[in-house]
Amino acid sequence: MSMLAAPSADAAPGGSIVPTGEIVVAGPLDVAIEPGFDFLSDAYRALFVQSAATAFQSPLWLHAIHRDLVPSLGAEPRTVTVRERQTGDLVAVLPLVSQRRMGVTIVQPADFGICDYNSLVASTAAFDRFVGDDGVRTALRAVLEPGSLLMFRKVRADGLDMQRLFPGARQTLNENAAFHSVIGDDFEEWRRRTLKKKFSKELNRLARQIERDIGPYEHAPATTEAEIREAFEFARAARTGRFEDDLFLRDDYFRFYLNVAIEGAASGETVTFVSRVAGRPVAVLFGPAGDGVFHAVVTASDTAEIGKFSPGVQILYQMIRQRFDEGHRLFDMGLGNTGYKSHFRVEETAIYNLTLARTLAGHTVSQVYHNAKPVKNLLRRFVPQVR
Repeated sequence: MSMLAAPSADAAPGGSIVPTGEIVVAGPLDVAIEPGFDFLSDAYRALFVQSAATAFQSPLWLHAIHRDLVPSLGAEPRTVTVRERQTGDLVAVLPLVSQRRMGVTIVQPADFGICDYNSLVASTAAFDRFVGDDGVRTALRAVLEPGSLLMFRKVRADGLDMQRLFPGARQTLNENAAFHSVIGDDFEEWRRRTLKKKFSKELNRLARQIERDIGPYEHAPATTEAEIREAFEFARAARTGRFEDDLFLRDDYFRFYLNVAIEGAASGETVTFVSRVAGRPVAVLFGPAGDGVFHAVVTASDTAEIGKFSPGVQILYQMIRQRFDEGHRLFDMGLGNTGYKSHFRVEETAIYNLTLARTLAGHTVSQVYHNAKPVKNLLRRFVPQVR
């Protein structure tokens, strides 16, 4: 068990112990900060499988974030663990990091703008146990201490309610909701119910025209490192100049995405789906799938040469069909109601942002974040990963 010793301790409200070291003891549970926590460990993998978390908290995804992004972005890992005191068994993990910006220390999930959803990693039964334990809640507040502000963003409304774990925190709706499509057990029924008949016929017509005018039109996951590298180089070229502040084009972020795509291909924790015309990539769709659901995170398509054939929408449809054949029944299209999602009559899930201020400065930033969108946009210039 990787835990740091607590040299001394003082009694705290609720019967918990607040030490001057790194462990906070809360009755039968130990709450600790483990900055070197191993997200690829068997213990974390077992916890994740039983948890209510998403693919954005999966072992490989979080391991790659801590390896590739935490150092380059000047963040400090602040992973919080909850373990059974008697056995050391892992009960919950809160994957946090801290960054100091504008004189405020911000403690937030290990996200950096690349996770659609954030969550405590624990089962619903364990979560219910925590929220009823004053000692655990007090301990969690203590381990966050030098943080001026806890910002727990992008919490799914159908996930664990983080406000119950942090009483007194302020919570507001995220400006973007999450969108997904439930396929069900009958693909053809889903297609008839979801896609307008005219749109479905148009997709088929465009696919036939591509094959007639240009060459074979194929859709398949990239499985080898060479195929994945080719797909990502295409995606980088296709996205260049298209989106303002595109994190994918930054070298450190691109390296993260490429590494996790290559490492996750064999296990299925990530999927890089590619459409090719006459053997060359024309569209790419990448995302994590560690929770058994594919989450569309990075999309790119050739809008210059074959934009009239809607390759971006085509790859979504083909991906959904192939995932269905592999036994998957839900397709997550991520945050924001961009135009192409309307073709698939997606369902919506609300997303919440939560903040807990620890100092006056933190309270001021919290007020800005929840209330003043123009100032919030200014804040992003200084803390670009606050999204």
